[in-house]
Amino acid sequence: MSDSESDLDDKWLLDLEKEEEEYDIFYKDITDLIKVNYIYINETKKIYHIKKEIIDLEDNILNKAHLIYLLKKNKEFNNISHKIISILQYNININPQDINLFVKNPDNFNFLKISENIDDIKWDDSINLFKDINTLYIIYYKPPYKPRKNTKKIYIKEKLKRKKTKKNYLKSKKETN
Repeated sequence: MSDSESDLDDKWLLDLEKEEEEYDIFYKDITDLIKVNYIYINETKKIYHIKKEIIDLEDNILNKAHLIYLLKKNKEFNNISHKIISILQYNININPQDINLFVKNPDNFNFLKISENIDDIKWDDSINLFKDINTLYIIYYKPPYKPRKNTKKIYIKEKLKRKKTKKNYLKSKKETN
């Protein structure tokens, strides 16, 4: 084989790779970044603030320790402590072959998952085109204000120390009178 023949063999391969680059966005890849949206709801059940950030994942997993850190860090907003309602994971893990089906009828696909427990959250591989849509939603609510109940403080006096029981004490008192 001469040099010109090997150049021809390489040329078709390079052409194919160049043509294939256009379709890289339709191949699945690991999820290394996700968006996190913190949604704050007030007492009237209306959203009053949304905070957004992007975090890195290690091996497609948001580990429990980092999730707890995020929950505690964003629990307070405007010096008001909020309680968590739910954690929702939106992960588009559709196969490249199913994109046509998804475009025709998106109602047949459900990518939203509710996390029941605070635990590691695994993200499936996503098509490069949809990677930026993968999101974790953490929903907080502002608990209603409950005024403190004012109760009367009772002071307990120290009882008299007696050597006799109450019955005997009363008898001896009667006898002395």
